[in-house]
Amino acid sequence: MYKVIKLFKDKYNGEIYKIGDVFECDDTARINDLINRGLIEGEVQPSYNSLTKKEIVELLEEKGIAYNARAKKEELIELLQGGD
Repeated sequence: MYKVIKLFKDKYNGEIYKIGDVFECDDTARINDLINRGLIEGEVQPSYNSLTKKEIVELLEEKGIAYNARAKKEELIELLQGGD
């Protein structure tokens, strides 16, 4: 999640974001563009959607995060992003 620091209109959905709003997006390139333009701030999180389930499991193991081997890819991504 990213915090809006300057009023802007989303060119993709037409939504107007005001200062203090929360902006969410999975497109890392787009996030970087909005940060570079001074519209949002926050930490850029890597996009895990392009990884295979096996690669996600490897990342979880590297970070020492417990997971259910039968969990769906989306559930494993949530774990990587700090969700429950």
